[in-house]
Amino acid sequence: MHRNETISFAGTLVDILVAGGDSKGEFSLLRITNPPGVWTPLHRHLHEEETIYVLDGQIVVEARGETRLLSAGEIAILPRGEAHRLGNAGPQDAHALVFCTPAGFERFVREAGQATTTSSETVQAPGSEALTRLASLSSRFGVELLPNT
Repeated sequence: MHRNETISFAGTLVDILVAGGDSKGEFSLLRITNPPGVWTPLHRHLHEEETIYVLDGQIVVEARGETRLLSAGEIAILPRGEAHRLGNAGPQDAHALVFCTPAGFERFVREAGQATTTSSETVQAPGSEALTRLASLSSRFGVELLPNT
């Protein structure tokens, strides 16, 4: 049985609820805590489909040339290969479940992030060192970082 892990990753906290080893590689399930004002870099997953389900707060999804504001109970499905970025434009932390199929993205989170012992830790937007680490590891895990336009 899998034990939850909490990783500080690119300005967010990621709880790995189900890893690929728990699902025979079929999927991974992550819970993210996204602080106000923190955005992922524009990117695409070359191996996984990604589904975002907002638990509370508001998550902005930019994909397909559109910007969509998701609130609690709303879902965004991001097909493999689709450029997107996620952010929190609200005044408080946002929490969401991220379902990736097949599994694998959680390995990138583990390697590019840093394990932490608490999910209440205050995280900062990624600095240049963290962004360099993300960029250096991304291609190994099938994540393509794109220039923000």
